[in-house]
Amino acid sequence: MEKKFFCFVLALSFSLIPVSYAKTSHSHSGHSCSQCRNHNHHHNYNNYHSSSSSNNVYLVKTDSTTSEQKFPDCDDCHMTTETTTNYYSDGSKRIYLNSKIYDSKNAVIASDCSSVEHIVYKNNHYFAICKNRGGCSLINEKGENITKRSYSMINKIADNRLLVKFDKKYGIIDLNEKTIVPIKYQRFQKIGEKTFITKLNGYWGILDYNNKVLVKNDCEKIRPLYDTILIKRYGKFGLANYDGKILYDVKYDKIKKFGEYIVIKKNDTYQLLDSEGQKVSEDEYKKLKLKRNTLYGYTKDKRIVKPVE
Repeated sequence: MEKKFFCFVLALSFSLIPVSYAKTSHSHSGHSCSQCRNHNHHHNYNNYHSSSSSNNVYLVKTDSTTSEQKFPDCDDCHMTTETTTNYYSDGSKRIYLNSKIYDSKNAVIASDCSSVEHIVYKNNHYFAICKNRGGCSLINEKGENITKRSYSMINKIADNRLLVKFDKKYGIIDLNEKTIVPIKYQRFQKIGEKTFITKLNGYWGILDYNNKVLVKNDCEKIRPLYDTILIKRYGKFGLANYDGKILYDVKYDKIKKFGEYIVIKKNDTYQLLDSEGQKVSEDEYKKLKLKRNTLYGYTKDKRIVKPVE
């Protein structure tokens, strides 16, 4: 069983007076901050850059503290985090964090880190780190680099699986930097325990973290729809579950939300599904109406029924 300690830390920066802030997004996938045991940590996924401004916003005061965190099941290493909070004249504040990792002899094995993720796999300890000045890598408990590339993102998503971003593209490697999923996708969104929605050259697909293709990247649209996944290919629609299993083949004219339900249409006939894609009834309807929170279905033989009592 693999355990991890994940805590975001950002660079200590000094602001000019006056300042303005230019945001650049910093995206992560699969992070669960409940696994971070430092309850005082801050989430700040943006870098702020000083520049001249006509807004006349200036720094009022600065507070700074240092804390120490221990890694779960790791007696040899620990981490210190320096937190600096800048307060500005417009009432806003910016929090900057800076971390160092120490070995059992209290020697620094990594410093100036913007993010640190502790990973335990087969009794070996690893640290996925990103530097404040840019670049992410995987090191061991001695501080030795395991990865040869400098990634712009590196996150643990499963046992011996790391989601990485390199040259604006996503893929998956293992803890030895062996490529599992080629680093070629423009988008990578986790939907199930092992499954991801991907975008490749403008088209969407679904695969798992072992590179098993569940839905080929030839779809115009793939997105969550309640507890299912909506698929659109060549103008037709289908449904899959979050494990990538096809529930309804991509052959329907329309699939959409209908109140708390899902409606599928083919040849001017409607069927009603629940939020997980299961049929509410076996009837086929010419029309469905939701009136005063009561659902009415009009069948082919012109009967008016209530699919849900």
